[in-house]
Amino acid sequence: MVYTRFILLLSFLFSSFSSNALAETSHPYPEFNADYNATWTGGWFPINVDAQRSLVYQDDGTATLTFEADSAIAGLEEISTFRFLEDTIQPLQYRYLRTGLFKEPDRDQLFNWQQKQIVNGDNQKVFEGHWHDLVQDNLSYNLQASIDLKQGKTQFSYPVFDRNKVKDFKFQMVGFESLKTKVGMLRTVKVEQIEKKKDKKKTYIWFAKDYDYILVRLKQKQKDGQTYQIDLTYADINGKTLGKPKK
Repeated sequence: MVYTRFILLLSFLFSSFSSNALAETSHPYPEFNADYNATWTGGWFPINVDAQRSLVYQDDGTATLTFEADSAIAGLEEISTFRFLEDTIQPLQYRYLRTGLFKEPDRDQLFNWQQKQIVNGDNQKVFEGHWHDLVQDNLSYNLQASIDLKQGKTQFSYPVFDRNKVKDFKFQMVGFESLKTKVGMLRTVKVEQIEKKKDKKKTYIWFAKDYDYILVRLKQKQKDGQTYQIDLTYADINGKTLGKPKK
């Protein structure tokens, strides 16, 4: 179904590169709450979905990054729990939960750094041959990319464990752009996701330079002509706000 497929793609797009950069706090990355609106065009009529992302720290120093997209017929939640080794994220658990019309099964993945194993949390089965000392889960790597962006890097490549195998996700900074957004005019950094040469899909991401590099827009055009766009509608991060929260 187009609607549930759109929410699944929305989750992937958010996972592909998002959020903020370093802040001068006790953590390498600031807590935040952000609201987004996503639009899919290419069918008989456009589809709109609201989504939320948040990052909070626990008393033990671990962090929880959450993505939620919900509607009357389907819902999706992704939760990444991780820790930092200096400025490098080490994922501990990734959960993928869906409701309603989604057919894709839930996932619970555990990252054992002592034994260097990735384990299925439901049946304790080990995903053999997929460990990498810089492994990221399907949400955590976008925060790692933000840290690297703040540190002046212009190219990013991460081994991401997605579903049942490791995939290399690559990004490159394109340049700087003044962008008119739903929360006002912003100075942004534009980044492109690098795809395989035979893949005609194009994905671009914009981050607000003056607001901890929070994601303000993501636009993707599929090879079949369908387009997906995500826009920031509100953010509370590091003592600053953009836009107005939903009532």
